[in-house]
Amino acid sequence: MRRFLYAGAALLTAAALVAGPGGTAYAAPPVNGTTVVTGTPTAGVPLAVQVTLYGVYPIVPYDFSLENRCWFGGRFAGPADSSETYPLLGPWYAAGSGATSSETVNLNDVPAGSVCKASISRGTSPVKGSITAYSVTD
Repeated sequence: MRRFLYAGAALLTAAALVAGPGGTAYAAPPVNGTTVVTGTPTAGVPLAVQVTLYGVYPIVPYDFSLENRCWFGGRFAGPADSSETYPLLGPWYAAGSGATSSETVNLNDVPAGSVCKASISRGTSPVKGSITAYSVTD
């Protein structure tokens, strides 16, 4: 019986520490982002993508990543035929505006006529507003 009392007290203490003095749980600030394709998506040629994050400073290395997924059939259906993840190394800092970095996406194995999506993710969650769709040409 005494063991259960100690476990209950420890659980309540942990909950109080997480909740803080106001009674609400602490959460990370909301993060928004954008991806902009800055070149022409051409089959077999690397592509420049500008990544911008708003709402969290500084950007911690490996906390965010750029994901590029492509569907060779020409439409966004089913699992992607090509998927690559590029860790965003940071640290970046931009007071009052978005933290920006230029990244290179590999399109060497992506055929012309494919459709792709570039997006930013934090862990397994996509960053709001960061998905950019584009088509690959010859």
